[in-house]
Amino acid sequence: MRKVIVMTAIEELKAEHEAVLLTIRILDKIAGKLEAGQAIDIRHLDQILEFLKVFVDQCHHGKEEKVLFPAMVQAGIPRQGGPISVMFYEHDQGRSFVQGLRSAVEDYRGGKDNAIAEISKYARNYGQLLTAHIEKENNVLYVMAERVLSSDKMLEMAKSFAKIEETEIGPNKHEEFHTTLHALKDVYLTC
Repeated sequence: MRKVIVMTAIEELKAEHEAVLLTIRILDKIAGKLEAGQAIDIRHLDQILEFLKVFVDQCHHGKEEKVLFPAMVQAGIPRQGGPISVMFYEHDQGRSFVQGLRSAVEDYRGGKDNAIAEISKYARNYGQLLTAHIEKENNVLYVMAERVLSSDKMLEMAKSFAKIEETEIGPNKHEEFHTTLHALKDVYLTC
């Protein structure tokens, strides 16, 4: 019999952060290999870009921007001039770095001279941003959320999160991403 683990909405977001941090570590390792003149499978960069677009931005940031942040504002946390506005700003900054990374990967695919330097720059900028961002969310924003949101609201949020995954991401896509990440981890992080 399979044991079902039920997570709160905040626990779910924190678990997703672990996948993001793993991706950042893999991306950093890929950048290092490229800088060292080592060949990498371009499909791995494509997989990471899809993960960043779909899992991180549409799914994870979508849950925060469409569900968590509005719930916190409704509970009295200001939208402007506080941690929520900082999180929105950093989400946008991350999107900009991912777009730069996407362009650099296309340049690499096309054999452009400075593509590796651009991949490294955007990968590392994104990694630094998201690592600090996750630290703030886990240790400040989510603590605030747990303090101001009722257990009923948390349950409602978890249901909204499931709906986002089903309708905007697609059935089983979350699990597919985790399978891909673990395969990439085996390639780049277990040496």
